[in-house]
Amino acid sequence: MKAAKNILIAFLCSGMLLSTGCSAFQGMSKSGQNAIIGGTAGGAVGAGIGALIGGGKGTWIGALIGSAIGAGAGAAVGHQMDKQKSELEKELADVKSQVDQNTNEINNIKVETVKDSNNLNAIKVVLGDAILFKTGSSVLTPAADAALSKIAYNLNQNPKTFATIVGNTDNTGGLELNMQLSQQRANAVMNYLISQGVAASRLKAIGDGPNNPIVPNTTAAGRAQNRRVDIYITANEQMINEAQMGQ
Repeated sequence: MKAAKNILIAFLCSGMLLSTGCSAFQGMSKSGQNAIIGGTAGGAVGAGIGALIGGGKGTWIGALIGSAIGAGAGAAVGHQMDKQKSELEKELADVKSQVDQNTNEINNIKVETVKDSNNLNAIKVVLGDAILFKTGSSVLTPAADAALSKIAYNLNQNPKTFATIVGNTDNTGGLELNMQLSQQRANAVMNYLISQGVAASRLKAIGDGPNNPIVPNTTAAGRAQNRRVDIYITANEQMINEAQMGQ
C-alpha cells in the first residue's frame, strides 16, 4: 500500500503538477495528501490539480472532498453553479449600464466557468484593479462599491457557496511590496463583502502578488491585465453532499 502511494505521489509530481505544485503537495498535512490521493485514486483525476493557483502557494479552490464525486452529483452542482453564474452576469450587466466612472474597466469584468478542487464547475470573476483601487492603494473606489455590492448580493442569494479572493499584481517593484499590496487588496474586497452581509466563514483572502500572471508582463497592456483581483465562487460541502445524496 505504501509503495502504491509513493508511486501515485511520484506520478502526481512528475506528470500532473508543476514543480511548485509538487512542493505544495509535499508540504501538506497527511490528511490533506490523503484527500488528494483519495480523490485521484477514486477516478477524479485532476480534481484539485487543475485548480491549484499561485506560484507555489498551494491554494486549493473550494471545499476539498476526499472521495470521488459521481457524475450525477457533479451535474447537479454544475447546474446550480451555472444558474448562479447567469444571475451574476445579469447583476453585473446592470452595473455596466448604470455607472459612468471607469466604464471601460466595468465593461472588462469577466465572469468565467472554471473547475474547483473537486473538478466541479465553479465561477471565476476577474476584476481589473483600475475599477477597484487607485494606483498603489488598497482603498476601494466608488466604482468598486457598485460592482462588489452586486457580487455580495449574489453570494447572499446563494449561501451554499464559498468565495476565495485572490489579489494579483504585475512584476514591477519589489516582491515583498507586491505581496503586501495584493494581500491588502484581497482583504479590502473581503471586508467589503462582509460589510454587505456575507458571512466571514464563507470567505478567504489571499495575496498572490506577481506569482500568477495571465499574460506576459512585457508590455504596459499586459501588466495592466495582471493587476487584478480574482474571485473564485465554489460549491460548499453542504451543496456537494446534498447533490451526492440526490443522485
